[in-house]
Amino acid sequence: MRTILIAGLILAAVGAARASLSNLVSAWGHDFTVTPFQPMELMVATARDRKSGAAMVNLVRMPSGTVMALVPLDQLKDMPRIAPQDMMPPP
Repeated sequence: MRTILIAGLILAAVGAARASLSNLVSAWGHDFTVTPFQPMELMVATARDRKSGAAMVNLVRMPSGTVMALVPLDQLKDMPRIAPQDMMPPP
């Protein structure tokens, strides 16, 4: 019984991983196609509140010099509008 439970958990984890790495993302009532993920070296930082020291947002400095925030899609209320020159180069 324990072996079946472990096998089931492994299959569930593999299924979740495949779904998270698929090339389709749905948000704001739209279905988006995502380019293949590729390794890229970026400058990253964390913005912290000065008074409390709490981490507030993850930041990335793009190759163009623009600083962008990394925010989970499900935490954005409206679909963001990003200027084409601020997008990462396609693979």
